[in-house]
Amino acid sequence: MRLIAAAAGIVAAVWSFSALADDKPCYGMPALSVDAGVAPTLAIVKPGDRARFVKGGEQAGCPSPSAGCATRAFVVGGDAVVVSATAGEYACATFTSPGKAVSTSGFLPRAQLGAPSTEAPVNASTAWAGTWSSGDEQTITIRPKPDGRIVIKGDATWGGHDPERVKRGAVNAGNLSAEVSIADGIAAFTDDGDGATKPFDLKLPDDSGVCRVKLWRLGPYLVAADNLGCGGMNVTFTGVYRKTE
Repeated sequence: MRLIAAAAGIVAAVWSFSALADDKPCYGMPALSVDAGVAPTLAIVKPGDRARFVKGGEQAGCPSPSAGCATRAFVVGGDAVVVSATAGEYACATFTSPGKAVSTSGFLPRAQLGAPSTEAPVNASTAWAGTWSSGDEQTITIRPKPDGRIVIKGDATWGGHDPERVKRGAVNAGNLSAEVSIADGIAAFTDDGDGATKPFDLKLPDDSGVCRVKLWRLGPYLVAADNLGCGGMNVTFTGVYRKTE
């Protein structure tokens, strides 16, 4: 089952994203340490032919319309994707499926996407509530509070799909915890592990022990970006999440 996005609450926007060099791959949402100014937005696939994801800089000459750049993954008219950057006539986009919340990232032809859309900021705490997943190694649970703030709990792992790592107990893990307000459809915070939520500020000296996170609510998605400081090596909460509970 694919999402058919409602038009209500969507207003047209221009393509104004950070640009990826033509020789760079698209891995979806970048971590905050890679692109501190990332501002993801929602785009809806136009009716018509399938929009097929294509490879980027991981293969010479891509992204391009050539058959060698095409992948088997695709989206269809009405699907919502999260766009994080552009490269020429292509957009670096992520689609996360309902159900198992499996994410697919890659370049999509901009001609097959409607103009990037910006919802009215989703500030109601109840609209953030639920359990959100990006695959089976990233989960964020959000509970609304009567005062409009939200309580956030997150768990992520890396290496959980490697039987040998699991056997050795070598799966890296991370977690986050925060109680924050929502402003302009964004929840941002610093979790330094002492039990108190602190303001988000990337200008502070970076430290692997300090976890900084930004969350956005876009269409059917919860989008997250962190500074790679929220857990063990390679652990990140960065991703595009679907509600699973």
